[in-house]
Amino acid sequence: MSTLEKTIVLLQEMPEQSLESLYDFIRSIWLHPDSKTKHSENSVDISESMEGFRVLQSFAGTLPADFDYKKELDEMREEKYARFN
Repeated sequence: MSTLEKTIVLLQEMPEQSLESLYDFIRSIWLHPDSKTKHSENSVDISESMEGFRVLQSFAGTLPADFDYKKELDEMREEKYARFN
């Protein structure tokens, strides 16, 4: 059985909601340079999204080794919500 045939069998067994999610995912990764229109609201600029993702990744690992997340979170919550106590 080919990969296409196996995929079709899986798709036929999937619930409709899962199919919609899968369709959206496949559509987001399927790149057709010819199918993009210049002013289409539905077109997705993957390169811009990937650049944003790379910027986010650049922040990974920038915290000091002794960073206490729980302490910082508690301090920020106290600062933000102290007026409500």
